[in-house]
Amino acid sequence: MQGLDASVLGAVLAAVPAAVLASLLTLVIVDRAGRDPRTVLPPSGRVPLAALAGLSAACGNLLLEAWWDDLLVTVFATFAVVLGAIDARTKLLPNALLLPFALSTLAILLVAAVASGSWWSLLGALAGGLGLFAVYLLLALVSPAGMGMGDVKLAAVLGLYGGWAGYTAWMCTLLGGFLLGGLAGVLVLVLRRGNRGSTFPFGPGMLLAAFAGLVLLG
Repeated sequence: MQGLDASVLGAVLAAVPAAVLASLLTLVIVDRAGRDPRTVLPPSGRVPLAALAGLSAACGNLLLEAWWDDLLVTVFATFAVVLGAIDARTKLLPNALLLPFALSTLAILLVAAVASGSWWSLLGALAGGLGLFAVYLLLALVSPAGMGMGDVKLAAVLGLYGGWAGYTAWMCTLLGGFLLGGLAGVLVLVLRRGNRGSTFPFGPGMLLAAFAGLVLLG
C-alpha cells in the first residue's frame, strides 16, 4: 500500500511541472495570436485558457507513462486550447499557430523515436498525418463552403498524434472529430444562433477527439 501511495504521489508531482509549463506557454501563444487583429482573444480569456491548458496537461501526464508522451500531451494541450478558442470565436485557424504546432510536434516525435527506438511509431505518425490530411483535403475540395483549409492543416497535425498513438487513437481522431463537429452544429441550430446555411467551427471538436485518442487510447 505504501508503494502504491508513493507511486501515485510521484505521478501527481510529475504532473505539476507539466501544468505550469502548459499554462505559461499558453500565455505566450495567446500573445502571438494577438498579433493578428482577426485572431485576438479578449484579455479576460487569458487566465482561463492557461488554467485549462495546465489542467489538461496535468491529466494527460497522470494517464501516460513515458516522458516523451508527457511532453507530447503538454505541447498538445498548450496549442489546442488556444486554437480551439480562436476557431470557436472567429472560425479561423491561423498559420502563425499551426506551423509552430506542427514543427514542435515533429521535433518531439523525432526525439521520442530516438529515445524509445520506436521508429515504426514515427512512421505511423507520419502516415497518420498524411492520411488525415488527405481525408480533410478531399472533403474541403468536395464542399469548400463547409470545410476550410485551416481544418485541413490542423488535421495533418492531429493525424501525427493519432498515428503515433496507434490505429485506434487515429480512428478516434478521425471519427470523433466529425461526430463532435456535427454535434456542435446541431447545438448552434438548436440555440437558434445559425441556420442550415451557416458554417460551424470544426476545430474544437477535432482537437477534443484527438486529445481523447492520445490520452485514453494511446
